[in-house]
Amino acid sequence: MTTSVDLEGRLFIDGKFEESSSGRRYDVINPADETVVASAADAGPEDVTRAVDAAVTAIDTTDWTTNHAFRQKVLKQFQDALRNESELIKHVLVSEAGTPALVHPTHVDAMIEDMSYFNGLIGTWHWERDLPPYELLGMQSNRRVRYEPFGVVGAITPWNAPFMTNIWKVGHALATGNAVVLKSAPDTPLTGALMARIAAEQTEIPAGIFNAISSADKAIAGEALTTDRRVGLLHFTGSAAVGQRIAQNAAVGIRHVVLELGGKSANVLLPDADLDMACGLGVAMCMNSSGQGCALATRMVVHADIYDDVVGRLQAFVSGLPWGDPRDPGNLVGPIIRLEQLERMEGLVNRAAEAGARIVAGGKRGDRGGRGFWFEPTVVADVDENSEIAQTEVFGPVLSVIRYDGDDDEAVRVANNSEYGLSGYVQSRDEDRAWWVAERLKAGTVNINDSFYLSPDAPFGGYGISGRGVEHGEDGFREYLQVKSIASPAKN
Repeated sequence: MTTSVDLEGRLFIDGKFEESSSGRRYDVINPADETVVASAADAGPEDVTRAVDAAVTAIDTTDWTTNHAFRQKVLKQFQDALRNESELIKHVLVSEAGTPALVHPTHVDAMIEDMSYFNGLIGTWHWERDLPPYELLGMQSNRRVRYEPFGVVGAITPWNAPFMTNIWKVGHALATGNAVVLKSAPDTPLTGALMARIAAEQTEIPAGIFNAISSADKAIAGEALTTDRRVGLLHFTGSAAVGQRIAQNAAVGIRHVVLELGGKSANVLLPDADLDMACGLGVAMCMNSSGQGCALATRMVVHADIYDDVVGRLQAFVSGLPWGDPRDPGNLVGPIIRLEQLERMEGLVNRAAEAGARIVAGGKRGDRGGRGFWFEPTVVADVDENSEIAQTEVFGPVLSVIRYDGDDDEAVRVANNSEYGLSGYVQSRDEDRAWWVAERLKAGTVNINDSFYLSPDAPFGGYGISGRGVEHGEDGFREYLQVKSIASPAKN
């Protein structure tokens, strides 16, 4: 499955592609067959500093922050160019991340089209507004409220959805007038480099406004970026542990952070749920993207009256679920990103079985010719709500099923029994009943029956250890801006 396309793997700093200062490179591995896709430049702290230098200089020496019409023009160029290169983007996603082709319409096509919303906000956002005169201390003052960019955004993205998360952060940062230093996950540097190449070759984005770096050791480059006090906003998607470290680093200089930190989302099946729809949708919303998604419905909380029926349906659905080659659009589940993650997932499932849970489908590594990192789509039933597998983000094609007795208050209690709070799901034939539950779930997004929150105009963020701040919508746009109030004498 090695690609024959000549892929860019160098750092993109100040409008130019270049090797790291050390000259080191590292291999990017295809998780489906363990072949080398390409190599990427291995950035060190000095390279991160150069990228921030370039971003600061670009902000200080151009009118990028204030020339809204120009920003809108070049970001439309960027959107058109990404649209034209979408097939290559999808090819790279399959090669470096194992992203199944089945989700490409969501991960790529929809994300490119959604740029129209953020590009449109450049023209409709109230960058300035005047307040009426106000008298205090004997002075009559006019006030003007202005929204201004932070300057430099440090955007740190994960491996599970590299294009989606890259374009969210880069698109938001640029639309709001910031410069950005994009640091990709070590496993998936090629998507960011491809985006930089497209921007360099097909847009008028000024040099230094968009920089993209990669590093074999995420901690080394990440520490350099998050401790550089010239970076006014740190925008991160990844684990809670790393998010906490970034927040600690950002506290030096009192810098702004937006953190999307994963989830253990509950899918509540009330006793009156439409089981044909709820079970099929529940499997899809857990297993798509190989289960490697932060907002996926990985805990199914099922009422005792329908529990046995639901488990039987899940067993049938998941046992026959197509998995394998991510290039095949018929496969919902592709490879796991790397061996370390596969071993971690295997340990969680094995320990759940040892603790008394019941494996009703999958539960073991998959085999495709002895190559690649595979785990069969898995259902773990009879899971205790406080167990490790119920409380830990597995990040793979593993669905945990929890039984509850009692009323809807009990369903809410079990669903909220988690440190995470990114997303939630409710299944009921009674819409008012579903709304009652949805409004009580401690989660940043909630989906009722066959609906899904993801859209450019709806805020996306989490409660608890799932994060701080939001992406998308006017609220997400606002995260990239700081506000200033200017007073001037009111003229009579």
